[in-house]
Amino acid sequence: MIHRPHIEFLQSQLLPWRRIGPGLARPDAEYKLLSRDPGDGACSALMRYAPGWSREGPEHLLAAEEFYVLDGALYMDDHVYPADSYAYLPAGWTRNSMAAPDGCVLLAFYDAEPTLVAGIGTIAESDRDRAIPHIDAAGMPWDTTLNDEKLKHLGISRKNLRTDPVTGERTFLSLIFPQSAPTGNKGPQEMHPVVEEAYIIAGSLTGPQGTMYPGAYFWRPPGIAHGPFGARWGAVSLIRFVGGRHVNQWTKEEAPFSFDTAYQPILPPDLQHLAQAHWLPPSAY
Repeated sequence: MIHRPHIEFLQSQLLPWRRIGPGLARPDAEYKLLSRDPGDGACSALMRYAPGWSREGPEHLLAAEEFYVLDGALYMDDHVYPADSYAYLPAGWTRNSMAAPDGCVLLAFYDAEPTLVAGIGTIAESDRDRAIPHIDAAGMPWDTTLNDEKLKHLGISRKNLRTDPVTGERTFLSLIFPQSAPTGNKGPQEMHPVVEEAYIIAGSLTGPQGTMYPGAYFWRPPGIAHGPFGARWGAVSLIRFVGGRHVNQWTKEEAPFSFDTAYQPILPPDLQHLAQAHWLPPSAY
């Protein structure tokens, strides 16, 4: 699930909505594929449920599913997942009923091909203990503890949604303060020994590839130097570290920073056509 091409970054607004076919996680819903492992089918996607969408089970997936609701609400068995709800459901988790009476848009992450199977699933006891059936992220306090002095200029706060007790993989919301930039408009770059994946939910964040707006997505393989970053009016992102425990490693050399950096993405061949079509938010003026 970590052998995906480097994507940094694309605005999901430029991707087409496609209808999900039979045999996959949510037949008749729509999706935008953000990234996919060509080997095992692990993938990340935006998913959209039309008002009135519903399914009856029991059924289960042959992949762990992790999701964060961006808009609307998803109903699943005894849970209602409004906007800013999160869940991690291991492979084999049974869904008896699902519905989106008023529609729903969410981020979904699968650690294998999200194959749909009719009937009650079986979950290993160790996996059942890792399940997170529902988190109300909006009701969580922000953790403002500084965990790396070199990121102090960003004023980062976090809401931890999941830390896997075995692998150390982590999913969290990240808040960057407004009017934050590296001192002197330069700074070291950071690297991680694991994949970093992110989706911008609100605000904007500027780095070497340009400015990311809500809907921006990246999948960054291990060992790639990145940054420095800054945010003119703040940013909220959902970030995942995939494939192990995340550690910050820093270059000795410093790289320049500018809010005027042009869009210069790193995209695989099948997405190269988007390199010259960077989406910009509607003007407020």
